[in-house]
Amino acid sequence: MKKWVIFIIVMGVFLFAITGCIVRNQSSANYSIKEGFEFTDTYSYNVEDDFKGMKLKINLTLTKGKVSFELKDPNGDIKWSGDVNLDEPLNEVKSFDKITGEWTLTFENVDNSGEGELNLQFNRL
Repeated sequence: MKKWVIFIIVMGVFLFAITGCIVRNQSSANYSIKEGFEFTDTYSYNVEDDFKGMKLKINLTLTKGKVSFELKDPNGDIKWSGDVNLDEPLNEVKSFDKITGEWTLTFENVDNSGEGELNLQFNRL
């Protein structure tokens, strides 16, 4: 009987995990930036009423060129922006106060000269 209870608990946790309930409201992306390719990519994340805020982690490392980025809140206000190049990689986490709605993060390969790896992750607070 005890084995069945343990089995049911383990299966319940497993099903809970695969349905995404444990990592609810998390979004991530990985992208390889190639030199010579026009690259403007936009990622969005919806901040809901029950959030306390949002956390964004960006890891952008280039081997060539320059990439610009810009994070806008649902009101269109820029909350974080900058340029990344070979000498100044970006590996940073920032938290933002709750503004309900869709936040947008845009990356642009300046002069199509950038080459490298982009990893990002949005999380609710």
